[in-house]
Amino acid sequence: MSASETSLRRKIFEIIEIGGSGHRIGRFFDAFMIALILMNICAVALQTVKSIDLQYDTQFVVFEILSLTVFIVEYCLRIWTSVEYRPHPEMHGKNKFRLQFMFSPLMVIDFIAIAPTIMFSFVGLDLRFLRVFRFLRLFKLMRYSPALSSLASVFYEERRALIATLIIMLGLALFASSIMYYLEHAVQPQAFGNIPSAMWWALATLTTIGYGDVVPITTMGKIFGAVIMVLGVGVYALPIGIIASGFASEIHRRDFVVRWGLVANVPLFNGLDANLINTIAKRLRSQVVESGRLVAYEGEDADRLFLVVSGDIRRRDEEGEFHLKKGAFFGAKSLMERTTFRANYVATSKTQLLVLDATDFHHLLDHYPSLKDRIEETYVRGDAKEDFGQAKVEELR
Repeated sequence: MSASETSLRRKIFEIIEIGGSGHRIGRFFDAFMIALILMNICAVALQTVKSIDLQYDTQFVVFEILSLTVFIVEYCLRIWTSVEYRPHPEMHGKNKFRLQFMFSPLMVIDFIAIAPTIMFSFVGLDLRFLRVFRFLRLFKLMRYSPALSSLASVFYEERRALIATLIIMLGLALFASSIMYYLEHAVQPQAFGNIPSAMWWALATLTTIGYGDVVPITTMGKIFGAVIMVLGVGVYALPIGIIASGFASEIHRRDFVVRWGLVANVPLFNGLDANLINTIAKRLRSQVVESGRLVAYEGEDADRLFLVVSGDIRRRDEEGEFHLKKGAFFGAKSLMERTTFRANYVATSKTQLLVLDATDFHHLLDHYPSLKDRIEETYVRGDAKEDFGQAKVEELR
């Protein structure tokens, strides 16, 4: 493969796989695909309205063909560029890797979402009843939404607990329907004539939906029904609690990983012991500052250390103006000297910061002398004005 073709493959990979975390074209591609998926879902729903379908049938067909073309091209490009996931894409076995990639969960969803339309449009098979699978295109949003991806991870991680609760729920439903059958089948042979029929009442009651189309009328049936209602509130809340707890843990875990990586790469903390970096990351809190907002001002008591995650902070004092970008930090010297900020810090774009409070900062210095020595050494060397990575860091003050 030529160098130009390899370069093109890498560029396409960065656009469709890295997407929003990459360059501007990647963010546009993500936004376009999200909009197209949502429009497809709306089109599927609107086509079930006969009056709309008859009036705009041609437009629906054209839109479906255009959408299908985009999804097929995207699907093929993902397969072609998938080898870029490997450290050395040009090594042998690329086709084998692509074949394995085609059977990954998200690629299977992509294929199922477009396969029915392909078979109907090009093969000639009348599989219109499979058009409902076009709703699976909604799951393609997992590629572009970290939250949906996290939720999918939670379902996988908690699968054993969820399966256990499902077994408990089905077992309780079977038990409830069996008892209710013996209590009610004599007086209500149509509603409770057999256990499968009674299962409908059990599920409606245990899930607290209570349609009211089937209800017990005997005294014992009503008493037993009340017990099942109480049990249903607790048992059917179990999977909700498991998913909510797992989702919160997953979000916190991902947030911590991001913070840990940032702290480890900040010049002030770079090279410190992993346990110390872990301790610092746990004490940081996130803060988002809108463009034009004042973060800290000259003369204000220094009570926080700021790390710039993204965006741009302008530092201005009598010596001039400097910009602090990703990886920059300020407030350390003022905190150590227990004095005030010596400049004004203003966000010139929407900026995400990680903040370390003064109490935690001094606690770390007291318990980890290596951190204190690192900061003092930084100022002895005069590194406050060095170019740290992408950010020209004027002051840690």
